[in-house]
Order: sequence, then C-alpha cells, then structure tokens
Amino acid sequence: MGPEHIPEWFWQAMEAARPRLAALESWLGAQPRQVVEDFALAHEAAQDALADPAEGVRVDGETWSEDSTEDLCRWVVGQGREFWQAVVAGELTPEAAARRYLDGADPWDEEVADPRHRGYQSTGFLAHGVYRSRFGEDLDERLDRRR
Repeated sequence: MGPEHIPEWFWQAMEAARPRLAALESWLGAQPRQVVEDFALAHEAAQDALADPAEGVRVDGETWSEDSTEDLCRWVVGQGREFWQAVVAGELTPEAAARRYLDGADPWDEEVADPRHRGYQSTGFLAHGVYRSRFGEDLDERLDRRR
C-alpha cells in the first residue's frame, strides 16, 4: 500500500481521537478485526512512505539507526496528515522533522484505559495491543499473512 492508498478513514480516526490516545484505544476496541488490521497496515504504509529505516536518516551529520528511524517515522505519522504530507512532499526535511521529534513535541497524551495496552502507547503500536487483548493473537503474525 503506497502513500496514495492510505484510506481517508485512517486519517479521520487519528484526527477524531487526538490528543487522547485512550480515545483511539476505544475506537480501535470497537472495530471489527479487519478494521484493526487495516488501521495497522495504513499506519505502516504511511511510515514506509517517509524513509527507509535500513538506510536511516541523517541528523546533525550522523545517520540514525534503523530502530531510531522507525521511531521517527511512527512519530511523524502520529502528528497527523498535514505534517506527514509535508515530509512526504519534501516541504519539511526528515532532519527538520527529527529535530521536532527530539524536542519532545507530541500532540498525544500517553494514557490508555486498559492496563494490558501499556507498552503500546503510541499511534503506531496501539493497534497491536488492542488486537492482542481482543483477539488473543499477535497482530504482526496476522499481518504477515496479509502482506
């Protein structure tokens, strides 16, 4: 799924819940299995449109690790469609986005209602916690079969 195929409902769900991660948790918790899977795939596609984590991003002359680059990409998607589009379109460089990330700017609180979802407290991971608690399966394993 390329950036042009990220469904409108994905961005609407993110915007409707912001800034409360618990609101996104509640929304995901009310969705059928397929929608939770599709949400995770859309988030992943939006992340993939930003940078190749294996190549890293350069910030202050240093190349970030794969994990740090993935964290940055998840964070950019969590900022919403406008911010994400600015990075995808090159209006905002990955380095400039990384500086905002390092400054700690985040429109989401980290509160979740279900204690089983602690440790999944970002827009990029929350679907995984909700999926595991609702369906008793690992979302990554399920998505691997769909990719």
